[in-house]
Amino acid sequence: MKKYTYRLLFIFIIMVSPLTVAGSQENDPLVDSFMRNFARASLNTKIQIIQDAGESGNENMGPLYAQAIDFILTNSNLLNTDPIAQQLAVLATKYIGKVKYSEVKYRLWELFAIDKETTVRLEIMLTLGEIAAGDQEIIEKCNNWLSKQNSLIQSGTTVDNQIVAACVASLGKLGDTSSFPILFTARNSGYSDEITKYAEEALYKISGDFKELLIGVMEKNTIREKYEALLLGLQSEEISDEEKGEIAEAALRIALITSAPLQEEIQILRQLRYQAILALTEREWSKATPYVIDYFDLTVLEYDRGLINKAVFLAAIECLGAMRNSEAAERLNLYLGLLNSYIEGGQKVDEQIALAVVNNLGKLGDQIASDNLLFVGYIDYPDTVKRAAREAFKNLKRR
Repeated sequence: MKKYTYRLLFIFIIMVSPLTVAGSQENDPLVDSFMRNFARASLNTKIQIIQDAGESGNENMGPLYAQAIDFILTNSNLLNTDPIAQQLAVLATKYIGKVKYSEVKYRLWELFAIDKETTVRLEIMLTLGEIAAGDQEIIEKCNNWLSKQNSLIQSGTTVDNQIVAACVASLGKLGDTSSFPILFTARNSGYSDEITKYAEEALYKISGDFKELLIGVMEKNTIREKYEALLLGLQSEEISDEEKGEIAEAALRIALITSAPLQEEIQILRQLRYQAILALTEREWSKATPYVIDYFDLTVLEYDRGLINKAVFLAAIECLGAMRNSEAAERLNLYLGLLNSYIEGGQKVDEQIALAVVNNLGKLGDQIASDNLLFVGYIDYPDTVKRAAREAFKNLKRR
């Protein structure tokens, strides 16, 4: 009976021990001792206490560091006049980041908002990157702060580059999708090369589908950033070739429905459409055919009005040829019929353009073009165009 009682007692001790340990971690006597000493110490001694706590390696010291932040907030007037107070704020904030004591994150932001001293704000921003993961309120505050700095730098106003760099790095660590468009703007706002590099690195750390995030930028950000998003997507090694086709398709779709009041933005839109067309041609991305046809219609008008050069118009023709479907062939055939009517009426037609249309109809190989290709040989085109039309017509017959 006695042996049975001892066994029960032993099992009880084993079961209770983890609870005892857990309780001691929450109410560490050593931490309590540090906090009592901190409360009654002078400012210089407070710093020594925080240093000793940090060097102890005790992971439970978060409440002590929070106590230091509370002291600074209560005596915030010292931050502008006393370098010792600034040193205390920096030291406590750094150790908060080391032990990942997230309970104090809102008080840190409060300190960031009232303080004007770079070293303190810099340490706070870096520490938030360590302790605020998943906290939408803090992430939104950081996003809004960086967005304001982006606007300031774009207007020519000086900003604190050190804190901007820290914010960019922390938002990358936090990795929330809401930060992507703001980081993208930071990448293209004219900061130093170092911040631009940090911003691009941060973009790749954001959670979510990188392709979709870039398309989101193209849908919502400025015209220049739409263009930069396309270029980044096409150059990125993190994106597959198929995804690059989807990005180019989205870019063309968005560019076709976007209007611009300023001449500079109009030119950027044209560049956006042109780069998208080149990417679609390279990949023979036939899913984009409806947009390619709309783009071709636009380039016909712009070329006739002298708004774009011949190379841009030829690229639109080549893209139709790369679509490899009857819809593209039908549109290109209609244009060849128009060129034929010009020749019949005694008008001149650019030889390069006529050749491009004929050759791409041959590449498409659709019987719909047979009548117009055959008719080329009977009217006053240059011999080069007639020969090309005969070759294209033969290609139709083989299909």
